[in-house]
Amino acid sequence: MASEIVELAGIISQSAGVLDQSLKKHGLCMPSFDVDSPVDIPHPSQATIDAQDKAMTACMELLDRLNGPLGCLCSRHSNSSLQVIFHFDVARHVPLDKEISYIDLSRACGVHHHDLKQVIRYAIAFHRFFAEKRKGYVSHSASSRRIVEDSLAHAGVAQFYEFTTSFSSLPDAISQFKGHEHHETVSFFQYISTRPDKAKLFSEAMKFFTGGNVDASPEFLSKGYPWRSLPMGAVVVDVGGSEGNMGRLISLENPLIQVIVEDIPSVIANAEAAAITGYSNVQFKAHDFFSPQPVVADVYLFRWVMHDWSDDNVVKILRQLIPALKNGAKVVVNESLCPENGSVPLATERYIRHIDMSMLALNNSRLRDVEEWNDLFQQADPRFGAVKCWNPPDAALAIMEVVWEGH
Repeated sequence: MASEIVELAGIISQSAGVLDQSLKKHGLCMPSFDVDSPVDIPHPSQATIDAQDKAMTACMELLDRLNGPLGCLCSRHSNSSLQVIFHFDVARHVPLDKEISYIDLSRACGVHHHDLKQVIRYAIAFHRFFAEKRKGYVSHSASSRRIVEDSLAHAGVAQFYEFTTSFSSLPDAISQFKGHEHHETVSFFQYISTRPDKAKLFSEAMKFFTGGNVDASPEFLSKGYPWRSLPMGAVVVDVGGSEGNMGRLISLENPLIQVIVEDIPSVIANAEAAAITGYSNVQFKAHDFFSPQPVVADVYLFRWVMHDWSDDNVVKILRQLIPALKNGAKVVVNESLCPENGSVPLATERYIRHIDMSMLALNNSRLRDVEEWNDLFQQADPRFGAVKCWNPPDAALAIMEVVWEGH
């Protein structure tokens, strides 16, 4: 009988073969790390998605077994190199089509050349970010070039590594603040609202994450919820709907309904300034969801909103809906669910656990399972019905629906 590591190696080989054959069948190939390579892995069929997922999970399982228990505990991976690179905007000082010496790059970005060499060589080894094809000279890799040429990609990755600085403060925060109660006097969103540069970075980063994350595509919600069954004149409120991308997709599914996108005044001002014509049934309205909901609607949507808030804040947000709720009104929540340990493939679980830990470090919040969502709705008001939940195939975000049973 083959050992576990041999079985895992077999899964990797088989899945890689399926992926390779499927790509070749469609005239495609896997991207490399070379500077002129595309950075996104193509998925011409469901078979390539499944093969990639299987190969990644098996690779992670195999690597853990080859490292052993202590090797897994003492990870050599660190985000510090990319934090330095983005802080000093190193990538934009490297020419797109030629190399630059560490000495010249040091002068350009203001980092001592010894420090710069250590940082960049770590980034090359662990992140495939930059290349050093000739000793002492730096050039771009596929990812570092993408960061320079794509402003949204730059914002997304820069925001990601700015967020990771919160992790080092997590032990102190847990010691000082017990549980998931609301403690801070200024929320993250209030903080960035007074700092336009950080607000812009966050906004562009969210566009990058939602646009580049295929399994979090808003189309899973626009196609996966029965918007077309809503009657003519029905009102849908997209609470915290940012600049209206989700609202516009919903309006296309059912042009006979009215969609109102709500967010804080600064976001709504930007949304109205950049409004796309041709969506006459989409309106924008400034509203703070910690204030009583002013619109009587048939559906209130919260997409990728609640994970940013602690439990007691989620209860407060839900209670602000109550003055406007009519019997039969629905609250729809589109969020990632927190799975039971070991219930999903390791690659998927690690992604979800990373998001969950990020929410704890950044917002003192969390991802939740269906039972926990039921508890929060009941804490808000027992007149909320039971959570009905489904997950569109291949979607990272579940769709949850709760009916208001009050009068």
